[in-house]
Order: sequence, then C-alpha cells, then structure tokens
Amino acid sequence: MLELVGDIFNWVAAGVLFPLLFLPLGFLFSEKRPLIGWIALVTAIVIAGALFARLTPVLSLTPSVTKIVWFAALLALTAAAAVVNGAKKTSWYLSGLFEVVTHKTGRAVMWLLLAMAVIQFGVVILRYVFGLNYIFMQESITYMHGAVFLLAGGYALLTDDHVRVDIFYREATPRRKALVDLAGTYLLLVPVCLLLLWTASPYVARSWAVGEGSNEASGIQALFILKSFIPAFAVLLLMAGFVIAARAVATLKERG
Repeated sequence: MLELVGDIFNWVAAGVLFPLLFLPLGFLFSEKRPLIGWIALVTAIVIAGALFARLTPVLSLTPSVTKIVWFAALLALTAAAAVVNGAKKTSWYLSGLFEVVTHKTGRAVMWLLLAMAVIQFGVVILRYVFGLNYIFMQESITYMHGAVFLLAGGYALLTDDHVRVDIFYREATPRRKALVDLAGTYLLLVPVCLLLLWTASPYVARSWAVGEGSNEASGIQALFILKSFIPAFAVLLLMAGFVIAARAVATLKERG
C-alpha cells in the first residue's frame, strides 16, 4: 500500500510540479513575445519528458500505459491552468509561497543545532562522569544532524549561505548572475532533484513498509523518518530553485 501511495505521489509530482517548474521561462517571454514563451515552455517540458523516458530503463522504472496516460493528462491540465492564470501571476504566487515554506522550514530546524549541542554535552557528562551510556541520545544527534543538513538545504540555497566556489560569478554583473542562476537551476539543480526524488522514493517506501528502526534495541525505532528527509530535501531544493529562477527572470526583464 505504501509503495502504491509513493508511486502515485511520484506521478502526480511529475505531472503537476514538473511543468510548473518551467513557469519562470514562460514569464521571461510572456509580455513581448507570449507565443514564443509558451512554445519554449512546452518544448522544454517535452524534451525533459523524452529524456526522462530514456532514463527510466536505467532507473529500472517500468511505467504502465495507464500511468503514462495520467502523466500526460496532468501535464496538459497543469499547463492549461498556468496559461489561463498567466505565467507572470502564477510564477510570482508560487515564488512567494515556496519562499515562505523554505524560509520557515530552515529557520525551524536551526533550533535543532542548540538541541544537538545540549544533548551532546549531556552524553559526554553521563559517559565520563557517571559511566552511563544511552544509545537513543547518541542516535538523536544523528537524526537532528540529518534534519538540519537536509531540511535547511533549500533555505541555504535561497539565502546564498551555501559554500560557493567560483571565479567569475562574484564580480559578474547582475544580468550575468541572473543568466548563470537561470541556467544552473534548469540544467543542474532541477534534473538532480528530480532524479533524487525518483530514486529515493522506493528506498524510503520500503523503510516505511517494514517500520525500519535502529539496529540497537535501545535505539530510536524510527529510521524511516530519518530516511524521509531525503525526498523532503529534494522538494525543498526544487522550491528554492523555482524562487531563484523567478528572481533571475525578473532581473533579466528589468535589465533587458
């Protein structure tokens, strides 16, 4: 049952979220050349879909005809909704929503850093002063570290707090930075996140199906929750990437 739910989630995400990710590209051409913008948008979706179809055998994915029909229908409905509402309006609405979600998630998990420090201090005191060792306390640090690292990834990307190793970007003009951000989002970030979602879903679903827990009897019996941070990480990165793409398009239109 859990695998079925995960499978449905994957196809809905691919049919709804995937085309919406390209809305900033439609917004880029929406005012002066709306037809070119939507042709570019549809072409990008079709090309990406074709590439994914070629990738499915490598991922050992065997989508049925029914799933493919649902996928095509969701693509069409999402694209139609975006056209009716307008690329610009939809892009800014989703950008604001995704920015709030990534910011609030990142700010919330930051408090786990304080909890990690306190618990680690307690572990050291209990072990070396009182000779006591609690496995669940040690494992809780791993859980919190995973949550901070994965759930704050989108926030770090959005606020440019991640490690950036570059030579040209720092001194580039705003327009050139916008071009780099736009290209990087669609050529690097989005494909990696989608690949991560598709490959991690069966791994996480199996963990939920068996209620996977710690190998230690006194450990935390909720390893499936820790593994669930992986697809959550990919979704939050996609949200942050959408916001970055929308900002880049706005910069290009202002300086175009």
